Amino acid sequence: MVSTSRRALVDELDRFDRLLEVGSGDRLGVARDLADRGRDVIAIDVAVDEGADGDGTTGRPDGSLRVRHGDVVALAEASDPTSEIDASAETDTSVGIDSAAGVDAVYARRLPAELQRPTVELAGRLDAACLFTTLGFEEPVVPVERRSLPRTTLYVARSAADPSPCRG
Repeated sequence: MVSTSRRALVDELDRFDRLLEVGSGDRLGVARDLADRGRDVIAIDVAVDEGADGDGTTGRPDGSLRVRHGDVVALAEASDPTSEIDASAETDTSVGIDSAAGVDAVYARRLPAELQRPTVELAGRLDAACLFTTLGFEEPVVPVERRSLPRTTLYVARSAADPSPCRG
């Protein structure tokens, strides 16, 4: 059974076509749900188990999910984060992701405070929206707009309509 908060988060992220999930670990439920809805998702984590989805690529009806090793801090500091993401995702147009340059949104679930700034910076460098939830007991350390969803709060650091960082 899918939790109310997960369903609400997927509904909120469904408006984006190409997404990058930061810190996915082995919790790929949101990424899978988005791929099932026809979205193209790259999920990265420093400790990702690429075997979680076989070879790390899962074809979905009209979308795709690619699970790859990636460090948001290193990507935020990379001279060309797009190339780094492309290299880690082993770009394969047969599953619908042709370039990280086309990422519409960067999102994270349960994003710890120390990864919030690099995540927002990476989203800015990719000219993408940035949305996340926190560990629950932490407040965001970056300027955000809050959106109340069932059983969770979604923090928007960069919106799709106005991708400039939120002023808090």
